[in-house]
Amino acid sequence: MVYFIYRLYSKLSLILPLKVSYWIAVRIGDTVYLLMRKDRQERVRIIKRIFENKITHKQAQRIIRANFGNFNKDLVDFFRIPRLNKEYLNACVEVVGQENLDAVLGKGRGALLAGLHMGNGGFAASLLALKGYSINIVVWQDANKRINRLFQAIRESKGVKIIYSQHAAKDILEALKRNEIVAVTVDLSGGERDTKLNCWWKEIRILRGVFVFAQKQDVPILPGVIIRQSNNSHKIIIGKPVKMEMKQDRERGFEEGAARLFKFFKGYIEEYPEQWHWLRNLWQDAESRQ
Repeated sequence: MVYFIYRLYSKLSLILPLKVSYWIAVRIGDTVYLLMRKDRQERVRIIKRIFENKITHKQAQRIIRANFGNFNKDLVDFFRIPRLNKEYLNACVEVVGQENLDAVLGKGRGALLAGLHMGNGGFAASLLALKGYSINIVVWQDANKRINRLFQAIRESKGVKIIYSQHAAKDILEALKRNEIVAVTVDLSGGERDTKLNCWWKEIRILRGVFVFAQKQDVPILPGVIIRQSNNSHKIIIGKPVKMEMKQDRERGFEEGAARLFKFFKGYIEEYPEQWHWLRNLWQDAESRQ
């Protein structure tokens, strides 16, 4: 059933004009927002906590409602990847900090590009591929084989290479040796072994693997986000590289690197909270350990 919903979404996104697709996406988001009462209340509580209760309940509700709409717009962007071309890239995409990426790749050891569940990672990777970069994206392999084939075909349509997280280590090392970009989302946790980070007065955990690779391969981590603008164009922002320092206490070194990385992300999360889709997952994971 889920596969057929995705297929329908994909077909409509490719057939309908982009403005119409976005309009439908927002209406779907509004409907889901109204139906998922418990979920939206939890998200409102979290967003107020992030803003230290300096926003009203109605302001928090507007942020979460917009978040539901943006999530569905991001799905439209993802399903339209096969239609992406350089004309769209030049007209609707701005890349800020590209020199940071080029400087890291210039050293010949590849680049680790760390992102959030903010916008759509496959869409952002495809845009960078259109700019001529050789890029790999680390993703979870869906248990539904038909969904997995659909998503893989979409991601690969612009030359993006797929690395499945279930067996990623070897493929990531090989990509870095080829001096390619490896893009990975870090705002998720696999459990107690992941890297601790104190943020918004709470201990959260983010993906540890990227810090391990950065240290072992002596490759800095580049933080990056893709931001939807008010006119639905996009801005990709690549921050300055975060170098992992060798320390006697290895885990402490990872935590310090995570803090420097998240300092970049935190500013964009607080400026564009309606575009960060993982706030509930990461927050609840932190609360479950307390």
